[in-house]
Amino acid sequence: MKNGLIAIVGNKKNLNQSVMLIILIFVLCVIATTVNPRFVSLRNIINIFQQISVLGIIACGIGMLLIAGEIDISVGYQVSLMGIILAMIIDKVGGLNPAGNMGWLVSYALPLAITAPFVVGAILGFINGLVVVKSRVTSFIITLGFLSVYHGLALWISGASSYMLFGKFELLGRGKVFNLIPVAIFFFLGVVIVTHIILKYSKYGRFLYAIGGNRQAAYVSGINTNRTIIKAYVVVGILNALASLILISRVGSALVDTGAPYALDSLAAVIVGGVLLTGGKGTALNIFLGVMLIGLLSNAMVIMNVNPHLRDTIVGLIIIIAVSVSNRL
Repeated sequence: MKNGLIAIVGNKKNLNQSVMLIILIFVLCVIATTVNPRFVSLRNIINIFQQISVLGIIACGIGMLLIAGEIDISVGYQVSLMGIILAMIIDKVGGLNPAGNMGWLVSYALPLAITAPFVVGAILGFINGLVVVKSRVTSFIITLGFLSVYHGLALWISGASSYMLFGKFELLGRGKVFNLIPVAIFFFLGVVIVTHIILKYSKYGRFLYAIGGNRQAAYVSGINTNRTIIKAYVVVGILNALASLILISRVGSALVDTGAPYALDSLAAVIVGGVLLTGGKGTALNIFLGVMLIGLLSNAMVIMNVNPHLRDTIVGLIIIIAVSVSNRL
């Protein structure tokens, strides 16, 4: 039994991390349920999974990138920018007069809107990765700069306006299987499974661990470190695109700051999940558990009527504690 668990999480240290996260999740659930029994209702559990779907998808991309020793703090505004592009296409193209000269585009509005974020996400990821590897400046500084760039682009493209999509694009964010389980949950779990397969069984995954563990040694051993890092950023961009589709579909609107909170939350989930900021360590299972912990914490604060303004303070403290504990393991 124990050997089987170690095979899933990678090694004994990762198993210990998983056990610790499961205990924390259990304790949090007990406390929240004691305060409000509705916390463990089926409806609320499904709601929690739906809420963390976007966070989990973004976190998987950030987790793989962090394993390689890199970081991207621009993800929040990447999601916002792609969400605005999605909404603009649905609003502008879908709103054309079918009888007009450009009316033929109306039937392509939704396919274009779904495809565009993935193209933009891949491009943004490629640009981020290319600048990081070519400039040789720490990725925190580079992506901090790109955070402002993408925020500015979102403001410019949207004119600082919001786009309302209620009833126009709901399947990914609000659709349910068997009228019970949200579609978004299947996307989230699918991404977690694919992340696990990549990290544990693929050559690309082994390259990420090698680069994060010792970049110079990885390069000497024949790994194209620059290409691998750029690929990792592209993966982040593509997963951000998927997250933006689900998020905009769920909330029914696109704002400049729609995705902004996910930058801190995704980083918190990944760090709590045991991925080292220095790279070389982390698993898909622990990233999933980290996402669960952050999601449960947010929901528990609502259920227990905790002041919502304290949320970011608590998440920040969790990051500090998680980093401190990880450095001692």
